Amino acid sequence: MLEFALPGSGLPLAGGTLLLLVGLGAAVKTQREFGPAIAIFRNDPLPVQDLVYHDGPAEVEGAARGDEKGVEALFTGTVCLAYEYEVQEYQSSGKHSHWKTLDEGGNSVPFLVEDDTGRVQVDATEAELHLEPETLKLSPGDEPPERIGRYIRDTEDVEYQDSTLDLGITELNLGNRQKFIERRLDIDESVHVYGTVGRAPAGEWGSNLVDAMLTRDENTPLVISDGSERDTAWRIVKSHLGWPLLALACLLIGGYGLVLGLVPLLG
Repeated sequence: MLEFALPGSGLPLAGGTLLLLVGLGAAVKTQREFGPAIAIFRNDPLPVQDLVYHDGPAEVEGAARGDEKGVEALFTGTVCLAYEYEVQEYQSSGKHSHWKTLDEGGNSVPFLVEDDTGRVQVDATEAELHLEPETLKLSPGDEPPERIGRYIRDTEDVEYQDSTLDLGITELNLGNRQKFIERRLDIDESVHVYGTVGRAPAGEWGSNLVDAMLTRDENTPLVISDGSERDTAWRIVKSHLGWPLLALACLLIGGYGLVLGLVPLLG
């Protein structure tokens, strides 16, 4: 009976093929995630008034406008238009010590972007936020601010790091270091927005509110950043660097395994 593969060739051939498929999938994901960054690098922001005649992906920049109701940021209590929070804890395990994310979340409200030509609505639901972080670092034994203390008491996954070891002449604080990170888009702050243009009701007569809205769809994410055009593109790239690294590793190792598996068959 004719065997398809010689002894020893099947495993590297199958493993190499599987890794190549994973690498190709990661490459496709890379292209999708890097798409907004490439578009932002290649194109200039449009004047808001031009969105009236535009369909599909577009970017604008200006001032983020909203009312004083907004949304209250979790850690600082600042009234803003959008925010994210993250709690990290440094967990020591020898060479494998690392910062572990214990909790994260956020919230946003619809807002307007205003430039010299007009104002456009932004539907911030499920937006991808790229905002400058504001970080509070706590060492074991530190007393957290009131709002963060209340958050710790109400959150099951985050604990006070206030245990001590009595050494007689002194006490040693035990526990892990923690970081409480908040990223906000504040009212009237400069903002860069990339998304797809949809139609929306125009403002009243004499208003500079255009009949368009920046939102997301299945092909175009909504990206909101408090950085410049270049900063926004670079933040998108940095946040998705894992995908091209995964693609490169899988394609290289998979290709090597495929060659090892094919050599006995062709030799």
